Amino acid sequence: MPQGNRPFSFEGSAAARILPHGNVSNLGFFVSASPSSPVSGKDDLGNTPLVLEYSPLDPRAWSVLLAYRILHVEQLAARQKPLLKSDIAGVKGGILPDVRMLDNSGKLISDDWRHLSRAIEQRFEDDGKHPVLYPAFLQREIDELDEIIDNDLVDGLFSVIYAASRKDDTVLDEHDRDFLHGAQTHAVLRRVFYARLGWLDDILSRRQYLLGDDLTDADLHLFGVLLTFDIGYRSAFPAPDAAVVDYPNLWMYAKRIYTIEGLVNNDESIAIGLSPDDAGVYAEPWGPVAFTETVESITAAWHSPSAGIA
Repeated sequence: MPQGNRPFSFEGSAAARILPHGNVSNLGFFVSASPSSPVSGKDDLGNTPLVLEYSPLDPRAWSVLLAYRILHVEQLAARQKPLLKSDIAGVKGGILPDVRMLDNSGKLISDDWRHLSRAIEQRFEDDGKHPVLYPAFLQREIDELDEIIDNDLVDGLFSVIYAASRKDDTVLDEHDRDFLHGAQTHAVLRRVFYARLGWLDDILSRRQYLLGDDLTDADLHLFGVLLTFDIGYRSAFPAPDAAVVDYPNLWMYAKRIYTIEGLVNNDESIAIGLSPDDAGVYAEPWGPVAFTETVESITAAWHSPSAGIA
């Protein structure tokens, strides 16, 4: 049955506690694994055919995926990867596969999700035929925004999920001194996450995109968080917590990018649960969509031009 025709769940979803490979810092923060093959610039990509392996459930994957599609990179092909069926730090439901760039023989070129989009842009956008997502005069501002988005929103999101899962564990490890420590970490991480959303919403009250009237690499990094949060990872947050739909400027901005033709394909929309499959069934890879009073159905609202703030 389509999601819009049944009640939302007020209960948090264990299925939403999906993490990438990573570790926990001494302060209790979850940090995505460092790349085994970092990318330093356009020369790392070479001139051979490349394959991008990704999961549409992964906010880290969307910056490089959108850069590839916006720039129409013929050298690159994209291939979806399923969740890995194993546990990480006690979180059940699978592990997000690493975002990886491979050559045609399967050799790893890079799994550096923070910088792959910029490497693609530097390598392929100087032909004069496509939009410039990483213009020279904005590179400093883009780098600063990318770092904030990657640290406070992407890794911050995963840290919240990790902290929430540890609160439910009965076995404490070296990263969990006591329950109170886990609860405090969870609360602080959520405050930082929502503070950043509010700050970005304010920026977008004055601009169409983060740095003006045109998309840049910073927008691609932010979009992955917004796309996967409301229908997915927010199910791991407490029920009263805000959704992207509660931030009017972020919400319309996210939908504006989502509706750009060719950026999110139908298979991906079905896989993440925004569109039904041929049988009319919505996938729920993160579990039931979390309740919000702002719109009746988040999935329907993503597809409605007029669905905004109530």
